[in-house]
Amino acid sequence: MLTAVVVLVLVVWDYRSAPAGLAGAACGALAAMALLQIGLLLGALVWRTRVTAVVIGVGGEVRTWNRPGLRIVLRNVPVLMSVGITAGRAPVRRRIWSTSCTSVLLTASSVAACWVFLDGPFARGLAVAGTAVVVNALVPRRSAGNTSAGWFLFTLPRLKGRVVAELEAAPLVTAASDALEAGDLDRAEEVAERLMAAHPTLLSAIGTKVSVLTMRTRYAEALHMVSNLVGRTDLDQRDMAFVMAQMASSTANAMEAGQLPLEVGLGAAKRASEGAVQLGYPRYRATGTLAQLALLEDDVPRAIALAGQARQTAETTLNRADALATLARAQMAGGDNAAARRTLEEARELAGWMPRVAEVSARLDIS
Repeated sequence: MLTAVVVLVLVVWDYRSAPAGLAGAACGALAAMALLQIGLLLGALVWRTRVTAVVIGVGGEVRTWNRPGLRIVLRNVPVLMSVGITAGRAPVRRRIWSTSCTSVLLTASSVAACWVFLDGPFARGLAVAGTAVVVNALVPRRSAGNTSAGWFLFTLPRLKGRVVAELEAAPLVTAASDALEAGDLDRAEEVAERLMAAHPTLLSAIGTKVSVLTMRTRYAEALHMVSNLVGRTDLDQRDMAFVMAQMASSTANAMEAGQLPLEVGLGAAKRASEGAVQLGYPRYRATGTLAQLALLEDDVPRAIALAGQARQTAETTLNRADALATLARAQMAGGDNAAARRTLEEARELAGWMPRVAEVSARLDIS
């Protein structure tokens, strides 16, 4: 919609210079989107908000840098950029709001400078497209896939109830995630228990406990905890998307480990995964679970393809290691143990202690 508006504005403004204006618009849109992300980085530095991920470009991975709590990815075509942030310390709302405000102010001031100081059709295209990007970013919206700057600026300050409590619990959730990434399961479990004791109904607390149970290979218990969330009436569409995605993942893990019969769980896992996507959960985030389900159905080629996609789109170190474990299992099922060994080399470097990685390693060593 915004693209059509930008094109219409430039053509109506001066149809003879429309080609130059459209070229400027393409550059302006990409520049404005990049500035919003650069603004998040700057705001995180100023307001001490934690950056969890920086992804530069689209397409396949060229190189990845993993640091504790931070993942930096360079992709084939470096035309877009995305930055993930979370609140590592209190006050949560103030830090996130200030970070988002910094992002919008940097971008808006740059667009305003195009209007004031530049001239000509190309500059006009820059300014029109940049304005469209800023306006779009200021529209409040929140889904399982992303949250706009406008939601942080205009909706976040007025929030009350459970959603605020979820945000305020973020520092403890982050501490548990850090412990899991480091392989310190005892520390992660301790933080998860503190969260559950203080906030037994929060999705973030339950999700943290489920993550710990998963790393303890207590998949059936994790599935039971997630299943209890389905009947809750206080969860919105975004919340339910995450619940259904986690249910699909926990079900797949339980079946893979022999803790749940295939005839009971396979259909349920598929329905949960499809339901999550229909509720707005990004399909690329579900590819790891879908790869496990394909392997459980003995569809090895599809499992390899999906696990490869999950490997490329993983957003955390543990997610990538998990995708690599699935890929190695699929390669072994296809009879290519040499490829499985190469895959497991990276998985071991990332998180050799992970139960799924360790289990596949043991099977491969025996074979």
